[in-house]
Amino acid sequence: MPGTRMTARLLKVVDGDTIKVELDGRSESLRLTCLDTEESWPGGTKPVTEGGRQASAWAKEWFDADAEGAPTTEVMLTLEFDTADPPSLAMLRHRGNYGRLLTYIWRDAVNYNLAAVAAGWSPYFVKYGRSRLYHREFLAAEAHAQSVGSGIWDPDLNGHGPTRDYTRLIPWWQMRDGWIEGYRAAGPHTGALSVRLDHAHLVTAAQRGEPVTVFCDLQGGINRWVGDSALIYAGSPAQPFNLWIPDRQAASAQDLLRLLATRYTGEGRQNYVYVTGQASLYPPQDGGKPQIVLTDPGQLRDLPPG
Repeated sequence: MPGTRMTARLLKVVDGDTIKVELDGRSESLRLTCLDTEESWPGGTKPVTEGGRQASAWAKEWFDADAEGAPTTEVMLTLEFDTADPPSLAMLRHRGNYGRLLTYIWRDAVNYNLAAVAAGWSPYFVKYGRSRLYHREFLAAEAHAQSVGSGIWDPDLNGHGPTRDYTRLIPWWQMRDGWIEGYRAAGPHTGALSVRLDHAHLVTAAQRGEPVTVFCDLQGGINRWVGDSALIYAGSPAQPFNLWIPDRQAASAQDLLRLLATRYTGEGRQNYVYVTGQASLYPPQDGGKPQIVLTDPGQLRDLPPG
């Protein structure tokens, strides 16, 4: 069964995994699902590579865009979301950490996301979950690119310049994907909320002071210390959700901090966790962000409540 589909007009190719389109009369930025091409512009945390520059150039050619990313003719595209939700719900639920829509792109019956992986310009990117619709196809596309040594799988592509260590990254992404698949299979049936997919429900629960279980990503670890209190940004700029550890001097807080550091936070660890507690808003007035106060390591679980 295909995902929800919508028609859009191409406005700009930003790079190999990001484009801008006109959708329902407004501009939308799209982060293309299951792609993570290397960087072609400086300013981020990842290095600019020759692979990133070539991926961007390939994308512009694929979409009939000029060197600046502007289409040279009118290009109509079909967006496909990874689920068959009604369009209004798909537009709400399929947004990434920075509010960009997460979609596949079709042009003339060709899926760009799959084409980019098959050409070797991106690994099959499952750090935030595998494709529900095209998992087998992405695996085959990546295996093909690796077998012929195309794009990033050509060891000479980046020469002696910056590169990315996929032998380290891909196993970590696949481990994260395993926890996400566990949530998809069981979490929603237990009432556990996803920060990204159920953010509106989480805000409502926080407004009411209700107990909740939230499936969230703790990769970034502790983001701020306020005196002896720790603040963890367990959501994103588009879907804010915080965890608050009130007093690191308390014995239970020390246990919490050790558990976070050794099991959940940082590259190479599982990152995903079910957090249980009373939701609240901070600040408590309108405009506050949903949060849970952590006082006991038992609030962090690998599995949803049974």
